[in-house]
Amino acid sequence: MFNTVFKRLVSVYLVVILIIFAVLGVSMMKMFENYYFEKKSEALIAEGQKLNSTVIKYLNNQVTYERLGIEMESIERFLNAKIWIIDKMGYVYGVSSRSETKWIGRQLTEGDIVNVLKGNVVAKRGSYDEYFGGPVMTVGIPIFINGRVENGIFMHSPIYEIKETLNETYKIIIYSMLISMVIAVVLLYFISQKISKPIKEINEITKVIASGEFNKRVSIMSKDEIGQLAISFNHMAVELDRLEEMRKGFIADVSHELRTPLTLIKGYVKGLMDVQLSEERKEEYLDIIYKETDRLTELINNLLDLSKMESGKNMLNVEKFDINELIRRNIINYSNKLEDKDINVEANFKFDPVLVMADKESISQVISNLVDNAIKFMNNGGCLFIDTDIKEDKALISIKDTGIGISEEDLNNIWQRFYKGDKSRSRQVKGTGLGLSIVKEIIKSHNEQIWVESKAGEGTVFSFTLSLCNNE
Repeated sequence: MFNTVFKRLVSVYLVVILIIFAVLGVSMMKMFENYYFEKKSEALIAEGQKLNSTVIKYLNNQVTYERLGIEMESIERFLNAKIWIIDKMGYVYGVSSRSETKWIGRQLTEGDIVNVLKGNVVAKRGSYDEYFGGPVMTVGIPIFINGRVENGIFMHSPIYEIKETLNETYKIIIYSMLISMVIAVVLLYFISQKISKPIKEINEITKVIASGEFNKRVSIMSKDEIGQLAISFNHMAVELDRLEEMRKGFIADVSHELRTPLTLIKGYVKGLMDVQLSEERKEEYLDIIYKETDRLTELINNLLDLSKMESGKNMLNVEKFDINELIRRNIINYSNKLEDKDINVEANFKFDPVLVMADKESISQVISNLVDNAIKFMNNGGCLFIDTDIKEDKALISIKDTGIGISEEDLNNIWQRFYKGDKSRSRQVKGTGLGLSIVKEIIKSHNEQIWVESKAGEGTVFSFTLSLCNNE
């Protein structure tokens, strides 16, 4: 029944509106009822206070009973209230109309009468219903003579008159609530549609993207949370589209990387099968086959290493070692390549030794990859600068080259898997495009930072941090 967001929104909002209107309606009715009774009791008390002085004059023989009766009759007509006047013993000796003469001489023992004779003003409902055959509102006022309560005035107004007035008020409230509810439901429908429609659109586009069409986008321009979700969704679609293009590019690159050595290996193996091949040529062929299989092994190892790192299965063997010494050893390993391209190496160790806590083998791989990259993209006679320093309780390692540099467009993508910037050069420079991704994952696994600064034609500098050894 509630299988869509739209239905749930409408149902929830409708229940909330009904509850609010019900509570509001009951509260308003109760408030108006109390207000009306309060004003009615104030009017009765006010008129009773005026009558009070006339009763005192009557008791002092300053006015006749007829005069008192006329005033009580006028108040009864004005307020539609029956009036009793009682003495301090609780006997009724004055009434507002001839129909009430049956009460004259009767002693009343109600708690309200006792309360009034004690000097208190009483205003309540329901105490004298049995006397009048219907619900009435009663106000009791004490009459003070020389500071003592000598008499009391009781005024009884039938509630049916009040109820009729309140019923008209209730009708206005109910009609207003019904009109407001209809307007609220209409607004609710359109608001719910506005909320659920973009969600449905996002859902449909999601299905399309899931089928492989990454060029689809959500066309929602609102600035609320739904609009922000649409922006995030479109950003995700852009990233998926970009990753898909990178995946296709990677497949092409890897296919090329695999096809070339395999083709060479196949050709030279076939050549080795020639019985007339000289021993010298056989050794040359075997050397080529060995180098090509080495390239395949490097590619596969890089893929496996990256997969292991990204899955979190690469356990770090953290130990204390001198980062300067590790750099020296890596430079020695690349001495042949450096000599082949006549590259000069300048090491600037501001502190020596610099003891760090890290996985020595992994950091060696980081340095090796960065140095290898620098050599690949430097022309003959270039210069390689390697610096180490200590800043903010961290070891800072920088590897700078005077190579071709990296364009601003490629600078944001070099950490991506299988990414190769200059496609024309990527065919000339050996590599899988995985080296920097591996470097990034290794530094990330150490909870450290790595960044790059470069300008096309001016060279590149890679910098990363490592934790210092506390016992240094």
